[in-house]
Amino acid sequence: MSQEKWLELTDRMEVSRTLYGYAHGVDRRDWAGFRDCFCDEVEIDLSSYNGQPPVTMGLDDWVESVRSGLSGFDATQHISANHLIEIDGDRAHATSDFQASHMLDGERVVLAGWYDTRLKRERGRWRISRNQLNATWTQGPPALYAQAAERFAASQTQD
Repeated sequence: MSQEKWLELTDRMEVSRTLYGYAHGVDRRDWAGFRDCFCDEVEIDLSSYNGQPPVTMGLDDWVESVRSGLSGFDATQHISANHLIEIDGDRAHATSDFQASHMLDGERVVLAGWYDTRLKRERGRWRISRNQLNATWTQGPPALYAQAAERFAASQTQD
């Protein structure tokens, strides 16, 4: 195998590792690991789910948004699969399917679809610079998201 092919395969593996790290960080509440998956500034597009326009935000704001929105669940499971990756120097484009299950007090809400993700090689690692969620289906009561966020907020005022 040529050195060029070897480097391409290594880059693809590292891009997948970043995509898996996103899911792993959320589900394990490993916010430092989750944070390490993103560039210092990130564009997030959840418009297919929430109807809001894409936003560009600093990394600390993004991590806190996800932490406060999901930490109130009893458990979550984010599955990332079918990674299709294109590498162009220090930039990459990936699409991946996802299914995200969220449990609260015995009830479950699931969101599924695919991500369109842009990454940059930054500080020696592949990091997400833009992530677009493309929701294709949901199941369960969406009110659980608000209930989990309220639970987490209440737990923070007790500290």
